[in-house]
Formats: sequence, structure tokens, C-alpha cells
Amino acid sequence: MNQPLQIVSVIIALACESKFLLVQRNKNDDIFPSKWQNLGGKIELGETVEHAIRREVKEEIGLEIDKHPIFLQSYSWKKDNNSPVRLGLIFLVNLKGNIKGYQINLNNELENFGWFMFKEINKMNEKDMLIGKDSPAGTFGQLSQISKVQKRIKSHFVI
Repeated sequence: MNQPLQIVSVIIALACESKFLLVQRNKNDDIFPSKWQNLGGKIELGETVEHAIRREVKEEIGLEIDKHPIFLQSYSWKKDNNSPVRLGLIFLVNLKGNIKGYQINLNNELENFGWFMFKEINKMNEKDMLIGKDSPAGTFGQLSQISKVQKRIKSHFVI
């Protein structure tokens, strides 16, 4: 029998000026130490997906966002045979203005941040600096969904 989902997380690809914000996990983290990733975290009991997105962005980097997120993809996974089944929901949030207009304040779970072009993120993936190298659910795989979604939107909304 399949295990029911027990943990649901939101993953947020934050974009501004054709760059993506990635954050680096703490080197002492128990999973994926020092790896770069998108923002995200678990949805809390009674919380909507939209609220979880706003809360995670605020908790991790100190930004208040009011933009409507664009759903990109979902995936399920397990850390190991004894862990619960997890569902990840990946969203894109496009920020207005320019990067310099946003003050990033990292929480203590994160060590560093940077705004990167997709080409730079691809090189980081090749060097195994990101979570989930070669996985469609890894950091690079998550961001790769953006161009696919943009193509689908254009094909559905041709004016």
C-alpha cells in the first residue's frame, strides 16, 4: 500500500531582472550542507499555500511579498525508507523593480545569497553546488520548469 503524503512544502523561485535569488544552506546543516537552493519550507497546519509562500520568504530573507505566485510543478519524494512521503509545490514569484531595491536579511539557517542568471546556475549545477544535481526536483530542475511554463502560457494565450 502507498503511504499517504505527510509533509507538504512550498519552493519559491524568486526572480528579478532576469536573475534568480538562490540561498546557501548553513555548512552545519544536517541535510545538504552548504548547497545552494531556492527559498522554501513546510506548510503549517491550517495555513494556505499562498500564506506559506509569504511566510517562508519573510522568515528566510526578510522580504514581504504581495505578488501572486505562478505554480510551476509538483513532485513527491522520501529521504529514506523510514521517512514520511513529502510533496513539494514549486512556484515562481517575479519581483518588480530592480534587485538593488530589495534588502535581503538572511535567517540563521542560511549562510549566503546571490542573484544569478540561469546560465550561471547551470554552471553551479555542473559543479554540484546545488541541491539535487541531475534531479528534476533539484534546484536546477525546479528553475528549468520556468521556460516550459512560459512556452505553455504563450501557446494558450496568443493574441
